Amino acid sequence: MTPAPWRSPLLATLLQSLLPALLLAMPPGLPSAAAAIDQPVDQPAGQPADRPGTEEPQPAPKISSMREGEAQRMATTIQRTVEALRGLKFKAAVPVKVTDDAATRRHMTSRLHKFWPEKQIRNDAQAWEQLGLLPPGTDLVASLLNVLEEQAGGYYDPAADTFYVLDDMPKTIAPILMAHELTHALDDQYFGIDRMVEKARNDNDRSTAIAALVEGSGTVIMSTYLVREIKEGRMSVDALEAFQETEAGRGERLMAAPAVLLRGLLAPYVLGQTFLLRGKVTSLATGVNTKDINHAFEDPPRSTEQILHPEKYWDETKRDEPRAVPLPDLSAVLGDGWSLAAKGNLGELYIAVLAGATTPDIHNPEIALPWRWTNGAAAGWGGDLWHHYVREGKSATVLATLWDTPGDAAEFSAALAPDPGRTVLQRGDALVIVVGEAGDRAAALARAALDAVATLGAIPSRDSSFRGDDPARDF
Repeated sequence: MTPAPWRSPLLATLLQSLLPALLLAMPPGLPSAAAAIDQPVDQPAGQPADRPGTEEPQPAPKISSMREGEAQRMATTIQRTVEALRGLKFKAAVPVKVTDDAATRRHMTSRLHKFWPEKQIRNDAQAWEQLGLLPPGTDLVASLLNVLEEQAGGYYDPAADTFYVLDDMPKTIAPILMAHELTHALDDQYFGIDRMVEKARNDNDRSTAIAALVEGSGTVIMSTYLVREIKEGRMSVDALEAFQETEAGRGERLMAAPAVLLRGLLAPYVLGQTFLLRGKVTSLATGVNTKDINHAFEDPPRSTEQILHPEKYWDETKRDEPRAVPLPDLSAVLGDGWSLAAKGNLGELYIAVLAGATTPDIHNPEIALPWRWTNGAAAGWGGDLWHHYVREGKSATVLATLWDTPGDAAEFSAALAPDPGRTVLQRGDALVIVVGEAGDRAAALARAALDAVATLGAIPSRDSSFRGDDPARDF
């Protein structure tokens, strides 16, 4: 639910859970970057036919500090490896700058407010609290900034085409982080990450799916790079284990964050990689499938359902597009003075929380398995849309959902935690929830919403589950 462009690397903590599974997936004789160069690659439209890289990539240099010149030299070396693994050549060199925690926090705050204005944050948070997704009184901005201040070691800024390295980033993690972030820079040069983000700006679920694509690409390349360096003796597992004793390695702020916030921060990395591997993490053993990654960027996933169930994207016979939910402005049903203040959607990743799914522990290697993030009661999701209404200090939220079958809708309803303040109505494959301070108008609001979505529920659309051209989204 957090804005996709504001995600920052949580790679340090993730390494603790990803590494055991990755090492198991990689048999002896892992193909080196040189071997990757010798394999044919699919070129995107307009790219010259020459293959990236013609020389054996060198191991990352060992630097004693993160001075800017040394960071730039390290990045230049790792760029060649990223080119080889990703199957694309950099169109332009990526500038590298060293920054500090204060400047990074300012950057993150600026990106946050660009894509997620303060008024929208307040209304979104109130709606999520009423739906049961956030603990009451959660300060979303402070929670995000605190976690990212603890975890971030660097970031790629698409607006500046620059990779920023934090001056206190542990030396043992620097090459790994660079492999991930330089992959973002390379993908951005060919596919325009900010353009993708902007196009999905008014569709929360689609934004999360695109974040999973972007972070998944970086994690696939990072994972391959990491295991290759370990197996070829250029990086020590002991060094990574020592990192666990640092503030970022312990991840105390990360683990203290609300579960739903943790989902938004972690899922794009771990589930994005699994999505690009078509659900099979062990396929990393055969090398990076650049054709699949390029295809996903050219035709991005449209929902977290497709991320959680990769076959619903990759298998044309099982392709499952999100359904548009035609929920109109129902403030008149609530009465005089009520107005629509915010709206958005959740997608299966967050609907699953309402259905009782738990967020995997960061230290559990099974974190990369999609089934750990959802459950049967959420798996039949077809589409959703929530509206948040306000009036003189009062507020109410309606969530309208469409499901694959009436049975799926009933299963979701049965999985909801008991709540005497919640109104739930179902008709066929449509189900509506009303929460908050609607008072004696709650039932009428639920009936009006159900009448709209049950009669006009749209068929799956390849455009979006939430109409991005709807001006009512931006308040």
